[in-house]
Amino acid sequence: MMTYVILVNTSSRTAGMRLTKEKVAENKARVIATAARLFREKGFEAVGVADLMHAAGLTHGGFYNHFESKDALTAETCAWIFENTVAMMEGMAGIEDDAERAAAIADYKRRYLSEKARDTPAARCPMVALGTDVSRQPGPVREVYAAGLRRYLDAFARALSARGSARRKAKRQEAIATLAMLAGALSLARSVGEADPDLSDEILTAAAARLPEAKD
Repeated sequence: MMTYVILVNTSSRTAGMRLTKEKVAENKARVIATAARLFREKGFEAVGVADLMHAAGLTHGGFYNHFESKDALTAETCAWIFENTVAMMEGMAGIEDDAERAAAIADYKRRYLSEKARDTPAARCPMVALGTDVSRQPGPVREVYAAGLRRYLDAFARALSARGSARRKAKRQEAIATLAMLAGALSLARSVGEADPDLSDEILTAAAARLPEAKD
């Protein structure tokens, strides 16, 4: 009696499973990136699941392979948007040289109040793009937004402070006041950008002229 041994190549099967998982992760990342763009352009409520998945190049039914609900997607997307924004500010806060860091912050303020920032369909700053809309969202979304804003302000305050400075509380207040002026001015300028371009330009110019200098 002859015994036959059948060798099964499990490596190819494992590779196939791994690729499938990688594809799932890739698709989820695509949905979140697409949602981030559309939410910033149109607001949370104006973006439906079907339109979102179509914009991402995926099927409507595939949405629930990644998210339990649109609210769950909204919370994850809000967190993703803030991760990028906070990472940018933490990068500036990490610049060791005080003069170099101050120059980076000054450039950031100029870009924030630029015509390009005003005219882009999707505001890059989450405070401008999502700030008025987020108050109407469910608790988990509001909590993610609040946590992101707190982290941003913490990094902004560090970026405004000279190394070794003891004026942390004052710098935090400056960070809050500066962000309020930046976000408020950009929101106002965007609101009348098409209806009254001259007024929009005036708002940006006035805000830029009155921004506090970063002095320790």
